[in-house]
Amino acid sequence: MENTVDNIKALWGELKNDGSKTRFIEACADELNKSPNTLHNHWFARFWQIPEKHQGRIVELLQNTIKLQNQTV
Repeated sequence: MENTVDNIKALWGELKNDGSKTRFIEACADELNKSPNTLHNHWFARFWQIPEKHQGRIVELLQNTIKLQNQTV
């Protein structure tokens, strides 16, 4: 589990700070039926407490988002 969270942290760092992180959190929250505040405060900020059952999907979404981000450069 820790390796996956480390991977998520690394991928998160690749997202641009141009509103992409907010849009990503909003999209994840919508898909996973969670509050954006929960994702922001607990999953992608201080605590990195991403439930194990969602980690694979988060990695996939981050990879796809980064791929799209890099195509628009």
